[in-house]
Amino acid sequence: MKIIRLFFKNIKILLLGWGIIFPLSFIVPQKKNLLLFIGKNEGGFFDNVKFLYLYLCRLGQNSVEYYFLTEKKHIYEILKRHNLPAVLHPTPKSIYLLLRARVLVSSSTKWKKKYKYHLSHRAKKVQLWHGIPLKKIGMLIPKVAKCHNSPAGRLYNAIRGKNHIHDLFVSTSEFFTSNVFAKAMRAKKIIETGYPRNDVFFKEQLDEYDLIEADVKSISRINKLRRDGFKAVLYAPTYGDPVGNAIKSGPLNLNELSQFAKKHKLIFVLKFHPSIHCVDEFKSFDNIIIYDRTKDIQPLLKVSDILITDYSSVYMDYLLLDRPIIFFPYNYKEYMEVQGGLLFDYDSMTPGPKCYSLDQLQESLINCVVNQTDEFSEKRKEIRKLAFKYQDGKASERIWDFIRKEYLKILPE
Repeated sequence: MKIIRLFFKNIKILLLGWGIIFPLSFIVPQKKNLLLFIGKNEGGFFDNVKFLYLYLCRLGQNSVEYYFLTEKKHIYEILKRHNLPAVLHPTPKSIYLLLRARVLVSSSTKWKKKYKYHLSHRAKKVQLWHGIPLKKIGMLIPKVAKCHNSPAGRLYNAIRGKNHIHDLFVSTSEFFTSNVFAKAMRAKKIIETGYPRNDVFFKEQLDEYDLIEADVKSISRINKLRRDGFKAVLYAPTYGDPVGNAIKSGPLNLNELSQFAKKHKLIFVLKFHPSIHCVDEFKSFDNIIIYDRTKDIQPLLKVSDILITDYSSVYMDYLLLDRPIIFFPYNYKEYMEVQGGLLFDYDSMTPGPKCYSLDQLQESLINCVVNQTDEFSEKRKEIRKLAFKYQDGKASERIWDFIRKEYLKILPE
């Protein structure tokens, strides 16, 4: 049944996408100053697209027309309430704008659904991406490369619009450009600018726009507890855990975690990947906060004193804050088997203690919080220099300057 559904879906894409919409995209004239921003997960308002879009909103550029395009009605309504330009897809207006767009900005390769790729075929595609990887991505994943290099795979990708080459791909450093992105992604040009989402780390205070689609209630509670002398410890693991997650499978005992937090004046904040459905047991602990897994993590990173993670690229962003990072790869062997290894040696690329049990994790936290020792400060500096060409909060400015000059031919106002 699955094969039959896939067959008819491909036939539909061929007839409607390539037979009707694609030719139409050459008939409707482009608007040379029109940009569209498309967020991850059907137009979610977070990650690099959110913060580059907000940068443009704050600039108040009169020489360019731009919209945030989303399939989520609540996102559209939130942005409209803030008087920010947005459009809901699919609607007649979104179809018209996609046909006319000069530049389309995204942060993942999955933005193309609902014929957005066919409609915007002639637009310049700017790929901001969504993290400095430790795990294999793109063409560095064997099955992806195999599919791309086989005739059947190429045909399937072509029907789905997956063979396109990014006009511009954003990286954070020459090291990751040459060692990862240039090999993993198909792009005409790669520039090292840094990520727009990390610009918030360099702001004195976040404003109401930065907090759109953040878990504001949790952030407010964390800020209050920090003012009362608590340290906020953020646990943000990756997705795709082969043994479930650290709580479900046992390494993190909530009762022990809660008692430890009370003893050392800590508040634990748990932020799971959006693809992970959390359990509700945490709600009974007043010193454990569950940050909404679907909300923007960037404002949360800014108000956290210590990060605990495993293989997630979130720690790369956190390096810019120069705060302690503890690694908790309790499932290392199983995870490596599933992933087929990582891009780099795990120990050399992770600047923090490695903990494999709750006892080891608590010991590392005591060193950070009680003893205030920071033996990985120089190692963080080393990896930070490797990962980021710039550490100044001006990533959005650099990306916008490139788009403005190269694609829109707009002089600064």
